[in-house]
Amino acid sequence: MQTWSKLAVLALQVSIVAQVFAIGLGTTWRDATFLFRTPRLLGNSILARNVAVPIIAMLLIKVSGFHAAMAITLGVLALTPVPPLLPASQLKTGGRSEYVLGLLVSQSVLAIVLVPVTATLMDWALGSQTHFSAVQVAQAVLKAILLPLAGGMLAFRFLPKSGHLAPSLLTVGAVLLIAGAVPLLLLAWNAFAVLSGNGAMLALALFILGGTAVGHMLGGPLPEDRTVLAVATASRHPGLALAIAKANYPEYTKLVAGAVVIYLIFRLLLAVPYMHWRRRAPVGSPRSQAPSVHFPPGLARPRR
Repeated sequence: MQTWSKLAVLALQVSIVAQVFAIGLGTTWRDATFLFRTPRLLGNSILARNVAVPIIAMLLIKVSGFHAAMAITLGVLALTPVPPLLPASQLKTGGRSEYVLGLLVSQSVLAIVLVPVTATLMDWALGSQTHFSAVQVAQAVLKAILLPLAGGMLAFRFLPKSGHLAPSLLTVGAVLLIAGAVPLLLLAWNAFAVLSGNGAMLALALFILGGTAVGHMLGGPLPEDRTVLAVATASRHPGLALAIAKANYPEYTKLVAGAVVIYLIFRLLLAVPYMHWRRRAPVGSPRSQAPSVHFPPGLARPRR
C-alpha cells in the first residue's frame, strides 16, 4: 500500500508540472505581472483570499467543537495560495487570461510572505504554534507553480512551435491527475467516518461558500473577474496545505490528507450551482463589454 501511495503522489506531482508548463506556453509577461500593475484588483484579491478566508476559518474553528484534524485542515487550507491547476479550468470557462494568470502568479509570490504571517495569526484559533517559513513556502511554490510556468513561457519565447505541445501536455496531465486521485478517495472515505460528526462537514461547506461569496463581492466591476476571484478564493492549494500540516501536526497527517480530499470534492460540487448562475448573465450586461482576451494554446473556449 505504501508503494501505491508513493506512485499516486508521483503521478499527481508530474500532472501538476505538466499542466502548469502547458499553461506557461500561452502566458505572456504582461499576463504574469498584470495584478502587480493593477493595485486595486491586487488589493481586493489579497483582502478576499488572505484576510477574509483566514478570518472565516478562525471563526468556524472557534465556534465549533469538531475533531482537531478538521480544525487543522481548515486552518492550513486558509493559509494557502491559488492551486496550480485552477487557471486551466478558469481560462476554459471564460476568465480573462491576464486576470487568471496574474492572480496565480501574484498569489504564489506573495505567499512567501503572507503564509508565515497568517500562520502566526492562525495560532489563536488552533491553540498551537504553527510554523512554516518563507523558505519552505518559496520552495513549494517554485517547484509546483513558478518554475514550470516560467519554463513554459521561456520555451514558447524561444521555440514558438512548442505551443502546439500544450493540448498533449494537458491531456497527459489530466490522465495522471485521475490516476493519482483514485487512491486518495479511499483515504477520504476513511477520514469521513472519523471526522463527520459535530458539524464538521457543514463547517467545511461554509468555509467554501464563504470564500465564494467574498471573492464574488470583491472581484471588481467585470462579471468574469468576479467569477474568477469567487472560485479562486474558495480554492486553496492542497499540496501546500498538507505540507504545512505534516510539518506541524504529524500525528494528524492521514486524517488531514483525507479531509483535504473531502474539501476538494465539496468544492467541485458547490461550484456547480454558482457557475450555473454565472453563465446565465443577461445579454447586454457588462460581460459583453469586457475587453477582448487571448487564451493559451489548448485552453481556448470551444466555438459554439
